[in-house]
Amino acid sequence: MSPMQRQTSVRFAPDDNSVSAMPFSPKPTVLIVEDDDNTLFMLKSVLTKKGYRVLEAWDGKQAVEMAEAHNPDLMLLDIHLPRLNGLGVIHRLRENAKLESLPIVVVTGLSPEEYRGSAISSGCDDFLMKPIDFDRLDVLLDYYAPIPIEPPPAPQADD
Repeated sequence: MSPMQRQTSVRFAPDDNSVSAMPFSPKPTVLIVEDDDNTLFMLKSVLTKKGYRVLEAWDGKQAVEMAEAHNPDLMLLDIHLPRLNGLGVIHRLRENAKLESLPIVVVTGLSPEEYRGSAISSGCDDFLMKPIDFDRLDVLLDYYAPIPIEPPPAPQADD
């Protein structure tokens, strides 16, 4: 799918908490691509506590390799990265038929005017601003990689 085709199909999660988790495969995998240790640690801690399997990459080339090897359910991607910037990562993933539909959320402290148009045309699905709004993070997680809801135990018949 070309970047222009993806631009018309950008999936933005709602701005509120109206999205509820739907049953999907157990323990979704989130690949965090972040070169700032503090942000990486914080995101990893939050996602692990929520029940996600977390993978980490510190630069763009490693991000592409990790995505190809592990096929995550969601990527949280910083824009400014060593070796290959976030836009380059998006371009490479969208050229890979196996990963062209991987939800990619750009996580950045840059103002939207600085990157939004190029990120959307590259093929990102959504945005999360730094400092991180944890309510917005929850909405994005529920929308793109929901944790499965376990059904309540079946009532036991009396003998």
